[in-house]
Amino acid sequence: MTIGSEDEHSISVSFIRQPDEQVAVMLRAGRRVARRSPQKVQNEVAWFFISAIAVGVGLPVLFYLLRRYVYVPIFGLSPSIHEAELAIIWLVPSLMIYALILVYYRWAMRRRRAVMRSRIRPGVRITATANAQGASWASTDTRIWFGWSEIINISRAEGRIEFDLESFVTYIPASAFSDQRAQDAAFARILGFWQAANPVQP
Repeated sequence: MTIGSEDEHSISVSFIRQPDEQVAVMLRAGRRVARRSPQKVQNEVAWFFISAIAVGVGLPVLFYLLRRYVYVPIFGLSPSIHEAELAIIWLVPSLMIYALILVYYRWAMRRRRAVMRSRIRPGVRITATANAQGASWASTDTRIWFGWSEIINISRAEGRIEFDLESFVTYIPASAFSDQRAQDAAFARILGFWQAANPVQP
């Protein structure tokens, strides 16, 4: 159930916060903030090149050591075995290790989501209001308000209207609207408020 009101000066909608959707927005916000950090981007690029160099140098050495100290003396393979053949032999355990890492990563992400979801109280009704000065989100316990100059961008993602700030993202979900037409109209009004207060867009 949603409650909404609109006049020439403001628009207001109400929705029930869903923990899963809140977690999805928080994770997206974290990725956005990380992409904005030049130092982090530089570190990632540097680590990529270092890793590429390490792999390029390390693999031939690894296969040489495997042939000399493992496959030939322990497994009785021919001393004439080539590193390329070792690479094929090494492919199977490498794929197994990769699969284990992938399974662990997915398990860790599910656990992280579960922890984040457990910290969000479900069933909270939030009323979002936008006018010429800014936008606010209010529940029975809290209220936050942002002037339009604090909001970097307003966009739609996965059915939500998202408000992108420097350090996090807030949103209005699709459930706040009766249908797609109502959401389109609200998005146009909100975007108009924001653009009027920020004539020069980034």
